[in-house]
Amino acid sequence: MTDVIHIHEDDWGMRNLFPLAAFSEVKEDIARSATAAAKHQDASGFGYTDVYLIEPPSISYADVGLLASDAEGVVLPILPRVQQFRATSFQGMTSGKQDPYGTYQDDTSCFGLGRHCYLKLDKKGPLVEGIWFGLDTDDADAIGRLRMAIETIDALVPSVIADYFLDISGPVGADGVLDSYFEAFQLQHRKAKQAVLEFQAKYQRQENMLDKLRKLVAFLGRFR
Repeated sequence: MTDVIHIHEDDWGMRNLFPLAAFSEVKEDIARSATAAAKHQDASGFGYTDVYLIEPPSISYADVGLLASDAEGVVLPILPRVQQFRATSFQGMTSGKQDPYGTYQDDTSCFGLGRHCYLKLDKKGPLVEGIWFGLDTDDADAIGRLRMAIETIDALVPSVIADYFLDISGPVGADGVLDSYFEAFQLQHRKAKQAVLEFQAKYQRQENMLDKLRKLVAFLGRFR
């Protein structure tokens, strides 16, 4: 079991649960986000020229009275609690130094197996204000646990899933919604892994070419 979950700051709040009553607002915001992403994608295909700010719905879990103790109670048997949570830049993740702009929480309601699979409750006093999660794995057990955690929250308060990475939203309890969601996630995850492998292979080919060029220059230098 991990003692701390440390994510990149750009992953904060990108995969969410909201009360079902907020579905229409969530669906509209997902659509606006998708439009902005298409409009502002960098010509290189990596990154964006402008950032879309997610608009939280007007209805939160606190508004519908979800107690943190109830939510924690149903999630804990599925995912272990991890009290230390970090969200920083890449430098904050790799340098060992504290990121002055990062988030460091030492007594938070986060449940998970690591940064590849977690569900976080943001609290407002005794109530839950927001719920969001992270998933970056093809491990069937981790995916299954997260799905169960989402379903237990939905059993307490009917909820909608909203994923700004996949541009997907839908009622958790509706037939086929979670099936379609996790299928879309797994497809996207496979594509992302393939893209990384292709990039690494291209980079390795370039390194090999540079190495050969350096050797050729060194060899020719012997005849000066």
